[in-house]
Amino acid sequence: MPSIRSDTIKTVAIIGAGPSGLATAKYLLAENVFTHVVLYEQRSNVGGVWNYTPHPPNPPSAITNRVDSAVQEVTADLPNLDTPMYDHLETNLPHMLMQFSDTPFPAGTQLFPSRETVLEYLENYAQDIASLVRFHHEVIDVKPKGCGQSHGWEVTVKNKIEEELKVENFDAVVAANGHCDWPLLPEIQGLDAWSKQFPQSLHHSVSYKNAELFTDKRVLLVGGGPSGADIGGQIAAKCRHPLLVAQNSKSPYHTDESYTCDYPFLVELIPDERAARFADGNVETDIDHVVLCTGYAYRFPFLTSFCPEIESEGVQALPLYEHVFHTLHPTLAFVEVPEMIVPFPLAESQAAVIARVWSGRLDLPDHDHMERWRANLVRDRGVGRAFHALKPPVDLEYMTAMYEWSSLAEGERIPDGTCKGKMPRMWDSKSCWLRMMAAEMKKAFNAKGNQRSDVRSYEELEFQYGNDADTCP
Repeated sequence: MPSIRSDTIKTVAIIGAGPSGLATAKYLLAENVFTHVVLYEQRSNVGGVWNYTPHPPNPPSAITNRVDSAVQEVTADLPNLDTPMYDHLETNLPHMLMQFSDTPFPAGTQLFPSRETVLEYLENYAQDIASLVRFHHEVIDVKPKGCGQSHGWEVTVKNKIEEELKVENFDAVVAANGHCDWPLLPEIQGLDAWSKQFPQSLHHSVSYKNAELFTDKRVLLVGGGPSGADIGGQIAAKCRHPLLVAQNSKSPYHTDESYTCDYPFLVELIPDERAARFADGNVETDIDHVVLCTGYAYRFPFLTSFCPEIESEGVQALPLYEHVFHTLHPTLAFVEVPEMIVPFPLAESQAAVIARVWSGRLDLPDHDHMERWRANLVRDRGVGRAFHALKPPVDLEYMTAMYEWSSLAEGERIPDGTCKGKMPRMWDSKSCWLRMMAAEMKKAFNAKGNQRSDVRSYEELEFQYGNDADTCP
């Protein structure tokens, strides 16, 4: 595919003013060629998923058999624009790793910051582009204006204050709406039956706020990601021991504790016995609560008229090159689709490429090449969520490749040696080491208990760059 001419794309709509949307806006502006960049944000604030959404103090009481499926049950009482932020949440990455390339966290920040600190950080990061954000605006529909690749996009937006719909035209669109607001439930025999028989006993991390509900209760936690490990630690401090934990594979954030009983993946829930059967044949009974920390589903409701299959297939319905560009409509791009990543830096690495391609300084390969890339990735990883999973060190390899691709842009280096546009982080050996050691650092940080709030550096946890440098890919 030839490069996009520098006069082709002048106006860009960004859906979402969370971390990835904010970063994308800054990289587009740095090209100094786009005349109109708008971020549409449903909330009243920037920050996306880092906004804490309190639940109603007295949510509607669950009624037996009020729902037909587990997903209906775990989302029944969610407030509008819910996020998975919960009380006492701290990041699973050290702040010097998760920060944007040009914006460090304030001096004295706790090594693994609280959610409040991260939100304040994002609010400060957004100050210079706040005028571009249209708050209380929900994107309802996005569709191409014509059959070709360069006819632009019709974007239907709802002003949620005035309850008005408006159609606006843009040359290009970035979907930066995140994917942590709707639960992804595993296929477990008996799950729907359990939710109907004991509706108030089934939960997902999307609705978790604190562990008070589980005080002195027998709890089964399903899932092995960072949030599962963190939420499990909170619940274990309140529930009846042992806390039952079922994981397909152990998370690097998981620690073996005397107060937990670990099992392989959950095979079946047996509601008539309030029991669970695991892959090793063991059965646990008298379970009061089941907490699913099983991840989140991709949702792009504003693309259903353009791509009806997306409603049932999610992101898999979209032919994305390098997890970013729609291969048939390269003026539609996606930021932060990959999982198991360092989110802020990865968003920057993608934004740098998007900005350079759309400004005409960087070429996309032809359609056949992009489809071959996708076919090769399917062959290597398979379809489904594995396609977009960049488990470290794969995320490091990906961000390095995006950095190198950005550096190939026409006119990238100007006479004084600086870059024409913004460049993301270059992943040197120390940064790679920090990424690979993050989970071990988090476990050491948690082991400090209440004293962890005093920890400002990984050296205080007895980690030294160089001692484990061979972990860098």
